[in-house]
Amino acid sequence: MRVFTLAIFTAGAFIACTDSGTSSKDVEPTEIESSASDLDISDSGNLFGGSSAQDSPEGSSAAMSSSSLPASSSSAHYTHGHSSSVVERIKSSSSANSVPESSSSAGSAGSVTAVTEIPLDKDGFATVSDVYRSLAPSEKAVFIIRHSEREDAVAIETELTANGVKMAQDLGKTLRSDEEFSYITSGFVRTNETANNISKGRGEANLPKLITNYDITGNWFLKISADELAQYATKLGMQGSSVELMAHWAYGEPYPDALYELAPRAQEFMEKVILKNLPKWKRVSIMVSHDIFVMPLAVFGSEGKVALKYHEDYHWINYIAGLAVIIDDQSNLRYVPVKGADSGVIDYLAIYMAEHGIKR
Repeated sequence: MRVFTLAIFTAGAFIACTDSGTSSKDVEPTEIESSASDLDISDSGNLFGGSSAQDSPEGSSAAMSSSSLPASSSSAHYTHGHSSSVVERIKSSSSANSVPESSSSAGSAGSVTAVTEIPLDKDGFATVSDVYRSLAPSEKAVFIIRHSEREDAVAIETELTANGVKMAQDLGKTLRSDEEFSYITSGFVRTNETANNISKGRGEANLPKLITNYDITGNWFLKISADELAQYATKLGMQGSSVELMAHWAYGEPYPDALYELAPRAQEFMEKVILKNLPKWKRVSIMVSHDIFVMPLAVFGSEGKVALKYHEDYHWINYIAGLAVIIDDQSNLRYVPVKGADSGVIDYLAIYMAEHGIKR
């Protein structure tokens, strides 16, 4: 079956491509506030190295609809001090569907953070709303998620589908409160539209003031351009192109010529982007980016426990899924993989088999 499905993917049914752009190496974190109605980035050719900005393997619109999957078969929680190079997993309690009530954060001697129980589904994701409702008053959170479902054409100007608009608004409805959120996007139309529709779903009276951050355009983990990454994967014989390469890398196989080491680079992002800008953002922020950036962060934050092994089973990060970064008043970080739809995972193989009446 695997040989058969590889041929299917090679034929182009779900072939992967990644976000194009310049390498983020040695680029200082940059933020620009933009009007919610100003959906395009000026001078995009210079900003993204003159190449068309592309997103990773998103297939057809029908294939990307969130699928209903069984929930709550396991639970875990992840935490570390932001200055530490060690990510310490807090062991699950004896209950399969809960996390420990409290735990000590690594890198912060004597500091104890209360942890509300947050159920994870079988793929390792909690809902965004569960994590939001679990926050202590003293905690801040940044939800780093992939944009909602987009049209098939891939460019900076590519818009959301009607279903993508609904998905984002439905997520917003689960986050309704009197609290103001900050919204940070990559500046692509689809990320801006996702943020605007989450805000609309929350019932916010006015469109939010979007903050554009160029560190989340998709190139943070790349040492080379996205086009070069695809060529690199092809030379290695990877039929899933850049996405297969990214999956191998995120789960532990190094490619030092093309990609940074995951954990140190992710921690650098937390230091230079999240913690640096946190004082300027509201207590809760929604950061909307792209799969090639969000998928590695979800793997990092879960210590490889999320089910995103495209190189083994064709799982990839779903729309409006990603990683919640929770920061306490001592600047200790803890992580929870999150989903804004029914699943945090796109199962490309299951989609193909269902469409063609093939049984496992």
